[in-house]
Amino acid sequence: MERGLSSEEVVDMSRDLPEVMLKEWVNWTNITFKGRGFAWVNHADNHALIKGHHDERAALLATSPEVYEAGWATSSTAWVRIQLDLADPEEVRELLTEGWRMTATKRAIAAWESHQTR
Repeated sequence: MERGLSSEEVVDMSRDLPEVMLKEWVNWTNITFKGRGFAWVNHADNHALIKGHHDERAALLATSPEVYEAGWATSSTAWVRIQLDLADPEEVRELLTEGWRMTATKRAIAAWESHQTR
């Protein structure tokens, strides 16, 4: 299994999701759906912080604590901090997609899903 990603590869992955907007700073990229953030990428440290569900985060922390750490949490979201050079690219893609789904509108999700099944 191939492991490891650069922060730029994560930003590139996010461009595959509909209506993603990127807000760039010197060492950071905020990945948003129409301005509502669902991922942050720290280029200097090669880390990402991605919005997720509490159960998913708990499973990742339990199985790969060298890769995943707990980020901040609310009652409905649990952000996951990822050491990108150790991460499984497909897992990161899945996390990005789920973070996008948690943030996007129902209409955008339905349009994207209908496009995916073609």
